[in-house]
Amino acid sequence: MTGPYATLVIAVSLLLAAWALVQLLVNRPPGPPLWFALGFLELLLLVFLVGGIVQMFGSDRDFARVEFVLYLLGLVALVPLASWWVRDEKSRAAAGVLLVVLLVVPVMIVRVQQVWAGPNG
Repeated sequence: MTGPYATLVIAVSLLLAAWALVQLLVNRPPGPPLWFALGFLELLLLVFLVGGIVQMFGSDRDFARVEFVLYLLGLVALVPLASWWVRDEKSRAAAGVLLVVLLVVPVMIVRVQQVWAGPNG
């Protein structure tokens, strides 16, 4: 669960967070390009979920499997829930909500990696 793919997802999320911060600072709501980029991030997170579950079933390592799956599901739910929350918001608050969510995604990925490492990781 560690490696280049997790790093890619973290990098994309942080780049989108920077984009949302710019939108917040210039007092604009997110535009269509940012929404499409969020869709791309969601696709990356779905692949992360599937890959994590496949790796989990192929592993006999000792780690908290339920916690692992719940973190993966939470990751996949974050972007759509935030998007739904701000879908009709026409102020810069929408960019602020997306900024917070996009900063939470890397933290949760690191937590998924910690759970994957197990108690002796």
